[in-house]
Amino acid sequence: MVAPLIRAVRRSTLVALAAAAAVGGWILLFERGEPDLEPEGTPVFDVEADEILAVTIRRPDEPEVRLAREDGEWRVHAGDRPGVAADQGEVDLLLQNVESLRAEREIPAGSGDGADLAAFGLATPELTVEVETAEGAGRAGFGDETPAPGNRYLLFEDAVLVVSAFSRNNFDRAAWDLSDRRLLRFDSPAARRLVLTAGRETVELSREDGTWRIVAPFRMAADPFEASSLAEKLLDAHMLGPIPAGSEVADPVAFDPPRLTARLDLVTGAEETPATATIRFGPSSASPAGVFVRRDDGSIAVVEDALLRDLEESVADRLAGVRSLDLFRFAAFRVNELRIEAPVETLIFRREDGDEGRIWVLEAGAAEPVPVDAAAVEDLLYRLNSTQAEDVAAEDPAPLGEVWTIAAREDAEYGGPATEETVTLTVADDGVGHALRAGDDVPLMLPATAWPEILLLIEEARVAATDP
Repeated sequence: MVAPLIRAVRRSTLVALAAAAAVGGWILLFERGEPDLEPEGTPVFDVEADEILAVTIRRPDEPEVRLAREDGEWRVHAGDRPGVAADQGEVDLLLQNVESLRAEREIPAGSGDGADLAAFGLATPELTVEVETAEGAGRAGFGDETPAPGNRYLLFEDAVLVVSAFSRNNFDRAAWDLSDRRLLRFDSPAARRLVLTAGRETVELSREDGTWRIVAPFRMAADPFEASSLAEKLLDAHMLGPIPAGSEVADPVAFDPPRLTARLDLVTGAEETPATATIRFGPSSASPAGVFVRRDDGSIAVVEDALLRDLEESVADRLAGVRSLDLFRFAAFRVNELRIEAPVETLIFRREDGDEGRIWVLEAGAAEPVPVDAAAVEDLLYRLNSTQAEDVAAEDPAPLGEVWTIAAREDAEYGGPATEETVTLTVADDGVGHALRAGDDVPLMLPATAWPEILLLIEEARVAATDP
């Protein structure tokens, strides 16, 4: 009984092997010796990128992905969910892939019935791409790789084609892959105002006459780099992933009240068109990990927790990290006048351009102006320019002491108006000074060593120059 059973198994195995060999040989027969349709292949869809109106990607058991031009912009739809803005770079790449898809050869006619399609993996393509133009639509489905490495079967309309095996990957795109992931979708944005509110606390930054200033909770000069960086955290923010369908966060109650609200006023594009965006931060997200935000149009996104933490910290410390602690912000080499109002006299240093370079002249009271050592004056200017406060002064009354006013006037830059910075200093007997810059509501606390050094340089700068 064993021998007949073995013979039967062998016969069935041989029959299966023969059938497989026949199919494989049949496929190889059609591929062997088939010339290229063109030296570089033939375009499959034969369309230009700018003619394409929509591209639809279908995969078994997955939502359909549709990229369509709507009202002049590209939007992505996943299944029956509302469309979202598409990333222009991803759009351009997908359209280029449609335009550049080329067939290396065609399987001869007569091999396209249902049984044959199954042999090529095309009875139910694993990925189908439909391209729509004003002239109609074309559909292509990707099947198995060919016995020859590096190629894959493609069903285009009723023809079985051979294309590069890697071309399928160019179209294997989920809706998220094609979506514009920017939190704020502006072209060439430039921030002009930022308002952050968390609970009852509000802080505000504003760019006034080209300079960033803190305007709430008090007025104070802002560090230009730190102020721009804080606004750019919002401008550069990207979404982390798609929102799961049916997520409870879609309920407006999830953002009532928001954990933090950020309002950004900006200009966008070459024409600097004014625009405003408001972002409301809500509950945490588990997948993708981050925090939910709601945009002006009501859409929900997930962003990094770090963005919320940075903004919350800026509110909690009242923009401490954005405050400018520089005593002056002038460029020393552009200053043309330095006025020092001391308790007993006023000193005015004026710059003149002589035949042998820069000359500084001192006017003190009713005395005739006298030339002074230019190097000493410029040492004083650089010391003033490089002096930084330790911190914003406490809200206690300013210390009792001498009151000095120092004002520096600069040459106009790039055809703009001349500028002047003024600082009023109250200096105690121990050298500790409070400095209030013009336009600020709160004074700065100078290091104890700063004022004695400045005072010494003032004395050196007022000494008359000696002839060489």
